[in-house]
Amino acid sequence: MKILVIGASGFIGNACYNYFSEKHETVGVDCINKSSNKILIDSDNTLIPVLIAKKFDVILNCAGSSNIQNSFTNTANDLKLNVTFVKDILELIKNSSPDTKIINLSSAAVYGNPTELPIQESAETKPLSPYGFHKLKSEQLLEEYNRIYKINTLSVRIFSAYGPGLKRQFFYDLYSKFNLNNSTVALYGTGNESRDFIFVTDIINALEILIRNGLFKGEVYNVASGEESYINNAAKVFSKVANYPGTITFTNEQIEGYPINWKANIGKLSALGFSPKIKLEEGLKLYYNWLKNEKV
Repeated sequence: MKILVIGASGFIGNACYNYFSEKHETVGVDCINKSSNKILIDSDNTLIPVLIAKKFDVILNCAGSSNIQNSFTNTANDLKLNVTFVKDILELIKNSSPDTKIINLSSAAVYGNPTELPIQESAETKPLSPYGFHKLKSEQLLEEYNRIYKINTLSVRIFSAYGPGLKRQFFYDLYSKFNLNNSTVALYGTGNESRDFIFVTDIINALEILIRNGLFKGEVYNVASGEESYINNAAKVFSKVANYPGTITFTNEQIEGYPINWKANIGKLSALGFSPKIKLEEGLKLYYNWLKNEKV
């Protein structure tokens, strides 16, 4: 099988590239180089059309912006990266490689604050940020190109991803605060917020199953652990893993664009053979060991 990973220098993209390149003929491309492996650099977007014309069996689009807060201040750029770029890829596939399958990495941000948990793919979408709206637009593009042009598409709504390679978001920020040697760490929110954390290797497992068993009819799948983790408890687990002796407090301030509670229904993906392997504490141990070695 020939696989093209677009956005192969990013957190999930790089993990996908490293995994699939050991099993299949895999090419990775990105506009920037954040890694030491053989990822092609396409800073002016002239290489991607050439690559897509080579007729890969599968394209994994892991590119785009993933910064919710930045999408409020730089909305046009977020739209360009998360919507226009996806449209351009779909046009290239339509015109030069119509039999290729494409999986686009979307986000649980399309849901916003759900009215009930666990969240099914059929739940109403109410994004809280430009980022969430743009990810929803990208899903609609994949559905459009399947329905009208018969392109093989599907989208994955990834929940709270973490693991080796990630140098941002909740656990990374918490680790950075632990290293300040303060006796108290203050976090936003109340601690009663919840997330559905999924370890990066489980995401790759889900993508591999979808490549093999997905319908590619423009459908969407939740990619998550199916477990609801409250932030105060997740912080305590990570502080134990990291041997942080101090106290964790909460400011009661909410960050614009972020939901309160998340837990995914993963029945649709599970029916295809998916079962998450890494529990939160085990995943945090693996992530912590990576962070220590990276000296971040």
